[in-house]
Amino acid sequence: MIKPLDQHRRPGFLTILALLGVAFFGIELWATTAYRHDHFLMLLSAILISGIPFSLAVWWTFRFRQFPRGSIALIIGFGILFRLVLVPLDPPRFSTDMYRYIWDGRVQAAGVNPYLYLPIDRKLAPLRDPLIYPNINRRDYAHTIYPPAAQLFFLAVTRITESVTGFKGAIFLLEIGTMFLILLTLQSIGQPPQRLLAYAWHPLPIWEFGSSGHIDALMIFCIALALYARSRQRFALVGCALGAATLVKFVPLLLFPALYRRWDKKMPISFAGTLFVLYLPYIFTAGPRVLGFLPQYMKEEGLQNGDRYYLLDLSDWILDLLGVVHSIPPSVFIALAFTALATGMLWAFLRNPSLNARYPECSPHWLHSGFVLALLFSVILSSTYPWYYVWIVLFLCFVPNAAALALTLSLPQLYRSMVDQSGDDLFRFRSRTFLPFFGLLLVHWWLMWWRTRRSTVFPRNS
Repeated sequence: MIKPLDQHRRPGFLTILALLGVAFFGIELWATTAYRHDHFLMLLSAILISGIPFSLAVWWTFRFRQFPRGSIALIIGFGILFRLVLVPLDPPRFSTDMYRYIWDGRVQAAGVNPYLYLPIDRKLAPLRDPLIYPNINRRDYAHTIYPPAAQLFFLAVTRITESVTGFKGAIFLLEIGTMFLILLTLQSIGQPPQRLLAYAWHPLPIWEFGSSGHIDALMIFCIALALYARSRQRFALVGCALGAATLVKFVPLLLFPALYRRWDKKMPISFAGTLFVLYLPYIFTAGPRVLGFLPQYMKEEGLQNGDRYYLLDLSDWILDLLGVVHSIPPSVFIALAFTALATGMLWAFLRNPSLNARYPECSPHWLHSGFVLALLFSVILSSTYPWYYVWIVLFLCFVPNAAALALTLSLPQLYRSMVDQSGDDLFRFRSRTFLPFFGLLLVHWWLMWWRTRRSTVFPRNS
């Protein structure tokens, strides 16, 4: 019998990984050049092409379970470098959200509740400046939409710096913390820590957080902390971290049934306590206005009338192709979407054993449940904003999935529907993103079914 080669002595692993990292970095430098010269299509092309060396690096890394010394340092080093290069880029090309972040922090530092006044309000006139204020989106009709945890972060950062580069520097530090937490979680559940590469080198978080500085980086950090705490069975910390993530953006609430362990009291108490404590200083003076622009935002984005749901548009297109006169009413689709999400959350809850049940804590069932819920919600929402999908990338470190990987790599092309005025409509842009994903997902399910059936019909000899 031939003894398998020791992976610690496998020649060329670090060399190949380093070459792929250098290739990624070279493409990123090309993209930054296009960024500085405002060559939009060239920039998007470079970001999409950078997915090629990244995908090869993921394939190469996820093949093994043993690695040579220095591989972690190489992965983290490149992950930091890829982000650090983007921090000085100014102004942001893909989004102006960061100007609202800085404005909200400035308003709070002046002792004003950010939920009370529009940026255009005369009472805030002394806070206006020529750099931040003119770039605030919706400043003449939208109150802030960001929940209290995000607001506290805005306040903390702007007490140090109110510049775009400085704010992105704070986001950069959050990303380093996220990578550290992913590393700890992988070690805790018995998976190779080198799988951190799926997040550290992924173009989506690199560009969305490195160039645009989206506050979603704080949400991802809090979710990563919740996952690490869950792997260590520290349920009080899980509740606090998930509560903080929910008050950065409300969507992490969906992960509660996946991370919860039945009959545990610490997690729901700490979760509810975190929501109460963080909301209290804002709700005391603003009352129900702490929801800010959220209700109007849902109308503006077509989330209530069905205009922004890709699955609804796809269903109508298929019905039209088949010659069916009547389309699916938006209210029916929204009801089906809520039913699907509720079913998914119930499924995740029922997968969790009771507090006293014995089972291996390294079991990734709760990670898989969280991944399914994040993917299900993201596909149903089908947002045109690529940064809304970054939490899927976080779970890819623990739950490899080729279809989800392809989806997250193709998302930058959605920026054409937001910025570039071309002949294609929104449906076509999203079809180029979601149809390949659906196809790969079907192939993935078929392969799983085939392998299960084969192992049943032709069992391996013990």
